[in-house]
Amino acid sequence: MIEDHDEDDDDSTEAGFGRSDEQDVVVTFRLSNRSMGTNQERTSVMTLGDDLEAAVLAARVGEYDGDDFGCGEGRLFFAGMDADKIVAVIGPILRRHPLGRSATMLVQRGDAEPETVKF
Repeated sequence: MIEDHDEDDDDSTEAGFGRSDEQDVVVTFRLSNRSMGTNQERTSVMTLGDDLEAAVLAARVGEYDGDDFGCGEGRLFFAGMDADKIVAVIGPILRRHPLGRSATMLVQRGDAEPETVKF
């Protein structure tokens, strides 16, 4: 006997696999040159990334997905179920930090158009 499997009975979706409800926040910093910035700038961005990661984890609103440098910019990546909650946690920290004054946040909420937030 051949059993008919309905696609809606896929257990992987129930376990969280293949879910498209994760939202993203990317914080971008302008660096002093068109490459990867100076060693001091990269260290400052990475240290700020560590501080933001600690705040996001403590608030249980998401996770830090790492950093990237190039084309005169440094970027920090965050993901979670609610981008607005991530922004609420990291925004005040960025506003107080010297690097944050020139930062831009790209906020991606599901399938909606990304929103750019400047400080």
